[in-house]
Amino acid sequence: MKIDVVIIGAGPAGSSCAYELSKRGIGNILIERKEKPGTPVQCAEFIPLNINQYIDLTDKPEAICQNVEYMEVDTVKENYKFDGKGYILNRDIFDYYIAELATGKGTKLLTDTFAETITESENKLIVRTRTDNNSIEINYKYLVLASGAKDFIDFKDKHKLICNKSYIYGIQIKTNLLKRLNSALIYFRNYIPYGYGWVFPKLNFANVGIGIEKNINNNINLRKAFDIFLNEIKNKGIISGKTISKTSGLVPISALNDAICGNIAYCGDAAGLTHPITGAGNLSAVISGTLLGDFIYESLKTGSNLLEDYKEELFSIFYKPLSKAKAKRNNFYTKRYEEFSADELDGIVKKSWPSFNDYHSA
Repeated sequence: MKIDVVIIGAGPAGSSCAYELSKRGIGNILIERKEKPGTPVQCAEFIPLNINQYIDLTDKPEAICQNVEYMEVDTVKENYKFDGKGYILNRDIFDYYIAELATGKGTKLLTDTFAETITESENKLIVRTRTDNNSIEINYKYLVLASGAKDFIDFKDKHKLICNKSYIYGIQIKTNLLKRLNSALIYFRNYIPYGYGWVFPKLNFANVGIGIEKNINNNINLRKAFDIFLNEIKNKGIISGKTISKTSGLVPISALNDAICGNIAYCGDAAGLTHPITGAGNLSAVISGTLLGDFIYESLKTGSNLLEDYKEELFSIFYKPLSKAKAKRNNFYTKRYEEFSADELDGIVKKSWPSFNDYHSA
């Protein structure tokens, strides 16, 4: 099988890239290992309001579970409240909607299919279907890796290794809210080292989770820390604590990587576009996927590989804010996390969380 572009990963980044290409008449195949894009959900599901500049959600209102007006940051010492307007998504609907937009314009979507091997010298990708274990060979002109935080694709040639180097390990449940909220709640605790906990409301429910960076300074048990957090939030009378569904995953925090190698390009989490402090990455996934689709279109139209221009544009948008956030993470490493007093933790959070003025002053 021959095609102009193959995209691995039908999350927001990959599907946005496919949609941009198909709108412009470029043949593309979208490979997704899940049976259905967006399911199961592996995300806290917050996204800023300006997503509508890229994907108009007024045409798919069910992709939005609820609006939030504020973000509250609890440091033990104080609870701070900020303007924090955005949406809490139904990520399963959101992801599938973007994939549908792409297929509606001509993208061929292969689900329940995983990328197995890439032979760069031949522009060849081998994928395998889960249902019948069938192997498919695809020859491409450009290959997009939108395969998430970490992929396990076998590169047959000596591919320049582009990968994320450090991660937050996250665990989350969906549970019942005992009262409606219009704020996203953020918690910093000594028992959640080098990360934070969250409660993101979804009408009568909430996504409740924690994310921790594991490193030489801690040997924290993620499950144990999560149980402590869950009990704290339950005792505050915010949630029931009963598990409706659960998920876990990795969030890259090593910031923007090189993003391109020859005719292979990365976008979304695979390009390291998640914020190293907050872990936010939904909007940057859509932006980078759309941007990459545009540059691949221009490359095919002109007959010149313009991926270096894609990288330059990507860096002009994301390099400074992500690099600053990565540097701010060093504030977490002044000493072993459990030794912080309430005052010390409060001061570190003010310097490290983007809602605070101190974050932007240095």
